[in-house]
Amino acid sequence: MRASEVLRRYLEEEEFQLELQEEIEYDSLGELQEVPLEVRILVRSKGRARLVLLGFLKIAYECSPEFAKDYLDMSISLEEIKRRHGVYTELEFVALHCLHMIRDKDAQATMRKLKTYILSRESKAHGL
Repeated sequence: MRASEVLRRYLEEEEFQLELQEEIEYDSLGELQEVPLEVRILVRSKGRARLVLLGFLKIAYECSPEFAKDYLDMSISLEEIKRRHGVYTELEFVALHCLHMIRDKDAQATMRKLKTYILSRESKAHGL
């Protein structure tokens, strides 16, 4: 499903989150202009369920289309995403790699805290 169609449905249905039974086409993220950060999509496909925060995934796509492609590919586990990209979610990816792209000051401050947490988690895992 195209990302623009997902966003349109989310805004029309005015639900807490939208549930899809199919994957979002990662390359269609580039077509989106402005996406509210709170857009939550639950993608169920290939025996997996993954919560996607569409606004943050759009930011991650602009930093790394490859990350977005892997994250939306439901045949790839979160463990494999962690192995490939060093993070489990689009939020973690944005916090580590795309902070400069967040315009909302409150969201940016929160993501800085998340970045600190991720870096400390990684340090502890390596015995530092």
